Amino acid sequence: MKLIMLGPPGSGKGTVSEKLVKDFDLKHVSPGELLREEVQKETILGLDIQSYLEAGKLVPDQFIVKMIKVDIHDCDNFILDGFPRTLNQAHSIKDIPINMVVYLDVPEAVVIERFSGRRVCPKCKAGYHIKYVPPEQAGICNECDTQLVQRKDDIPEVIKERFRIYNEKTQPLIKFYQEKGIL
Repeated sequence: MKLIMLGPPGSGKGTVSEKLVKDFDLKHVSPGELLREEVQKETILGLDIQSYLEAGKLVPDQFIVKMIKVDIHDCDNFILDGFPRTLNQAHSIKDIPINMVVYLDVPEAVVIERFSGRRVCPKCKAGYHIKYVPPEQAGICNECDTQLVQRKDDIPEVIKERFRIYNEKTQPLIKFYQEKGIL
């Protein structure tokens, strides 16, 4: 089974994807995670990617498409979490037979609340939310006692820019996949 999880930033694509991965034994492919891993490695490509992420802008298609295709090479069961994000990306993977696209529709106000409250442990990567999943001690990771941080792309101004880009670039994918009969 080859799935795409489509929806605005913060709509729950990653959470739903994790559940589907467990229930259907799928490989979880998250472009966001692949990009953050590259940034963490501090490669030249990672530094370029970081400048896009911190500004809330889409990373150029050439980087994303190549990383995705390498990651799913010879894989028959996967879920693409938040990819493609543009019609150009969708056309670039038309050689990959996708069985279904799941679309999550979530309002911008909900997205801003979700993202602006997220915190992550820089050491063990445990995730929290100051309102919905708070750590036992405010600002401290339950797992390793490290100070939690807010990702730069979770700041409200950056979230609004990401949502604007989503509406402009990603929203057309809904019609694209409806016309294919797989949404």
